[in-house]
Amino acid sequence: MALESGRGEFRRLCEAFVTQALRLPEWCNYECVKDLPEFGALSAFIQRDAATGKTGASEAGAGSEGATADASHSVWQFYLLPLLERCCEAKFDDVYAGLEQHLSASQASWKVTWQEVAPLPQFTAQSWPVELANGVTIRELTRGEREDLARMIGSMLVVEHGLVGASFAMSWWQPVPNALPDPRRTSDDDFDTVVTALRLLKPGAVWYNVRGSWPGHPAFGSHPASGVAIWGPNPGVRGASYELLEQDVQPLSDLLGSLVDVAQHKRLPLALRRFNMAYERTRPDDKLIDYWVALEALFLPDISQELSFRASLRIAYYVAGTPDEREEVFRKMRLSYDTRSGVVHGQRLKADVSEVASDTEEILRRALRAEVVNPGSLNVDRLDAAIARGQGAAQSGGAR
Repeated sequence: MALESGRGEFRRLCEAFVTQALRLPEWCNYECVKDLPEFGALSAFIQRDAATGKTGASEAGAGSEGATADASHSVWQFYLLPLLERCCEAKFDDVYAGLEQHLSASQASWKVTWQEVAPLPQFTAQSWPVELANGVTIRELTRGEREDLARMIGSMLVVEHGLVGASFAMSWWQPVPNALPDPRRTSDDDFDTVVTALRLLKPGAVWYNVRGSWPGHPAFGSHPASGVAIWGPNPGVRGASYELLEQDVQPLSDLLGSLVDVAQHKRLPLALRRFNMAYERTRPDDKLIDYWVALEALFLPDISQELSFRASLRIAYYVAGTPDEREEVFRKMRLSYDTRSGVVHGQRLKADVSEVASDTEEILRRALRAEVVNPGSLNVDRLDAAIARGQGAAQSGGAR
C-alpha cells in the first residue's frame, strides 16, 4: 500500500504504536516492543509499502521467517525507535507534523540515509529547527544522540571538549540512500560555513569538534545505536555562550547565502580565515594578531608604511556612520594597532589586551559582515576619495 493513498491509516498505526510502546518501562528495547500488536501492524504496513517499490526498508520482503524477522528489526532500528525517541521528548502531533510535511512534498521514501550531526556546546536557540539553504539544520539533539555521543567518544572526552549539556546541533543528511557515509561528500564545508555565518552575526562561543554519523530517515531523525563518531576540525574553545534568537534567523540565512560566493573575492577568504582562527586562540594577544592580519588583508592591500594611521582611517570610514562614531572607531583602531605592534615586538603593553582584542573583534566583525552582504562595497580607492572629501560611510560605499 502506497503511503500517499494510506496516509490516514498510517497516522492511526503510528499513533497507536507510540501510545502503547511508551507505556512500557523499556520502550527503547526491541525485545520488549516487538510483540506488541501495534508494532506488528505498523511494521507490516511499512514492509508492504516497501514491496511496492516506493521504499527500501526491507529488500527481504516476503520469504523465510528469519527474513521477515530481520525486516521487522530493520524497521525498528532505523525508523520506529527514532520515532519513539522524538515522541518521548515532544507531543506526537508535533513530531508527526514533520512526517506529514515530508509526505505532502512527495518525498515518501523509507530508504536508509545517513545523518551527520555536530553538537554545538554552549549554544541555545529560541527558534528551532532552523533549516538553512546549504542543507544544514540547527535543531535539538535527541536523548539517544546525546547518550550515543558519550558512548562513542568516551565520557572523559565529553567533559574535556565541553559537550556536557550540549542540547543543540547542526545536522546534515547524506544525499545517497542505502549507503554508508561517502568520505568524498562530507558535511565539513557546510558545517564550517554555518559556523562562520553564526560568528559574523554576533559575538559568542560557537564551534563543534566532533561529528556523529547515524543512519535514519529525515522525517524521523537518526538512530544513534548504529552511529560512529568523527573528530571535526574545530578545537574545544571556551567563551561566552551563544544564543540564536528568533529575530536572528533571517539575517543568518542572508549571511549564509552571501558566503557562498566568498571564494570569488581576492582578500575576503583570507580575512575570514584569520577571523575564524582567532576563535581557536586562548590568549587575547594571539587573537589580536589574527584580527589585524584580517584587517590588513581588507584595508591595506597596497601600502607598506603609515599602516596604523591609514588603516585606522579607512576602517573608521567604512564601518561607522557618523563623525562621532568614526572618531571612536579610529581611536580604537589606533590603540589596537599599537597594541598589536607591541605584542609582535615583545614590548611592555600599557593597554588592556583583552579589552583591545574584544573591541577589535567587533569592528572586524562589522567590516566582514558588511563586505559579505554587500560585495564590492569595500573599495580602498573609493574610501580614500571619501576621506579626502570628508564624506561619510554612505557616500563611500561602506557600512552603516
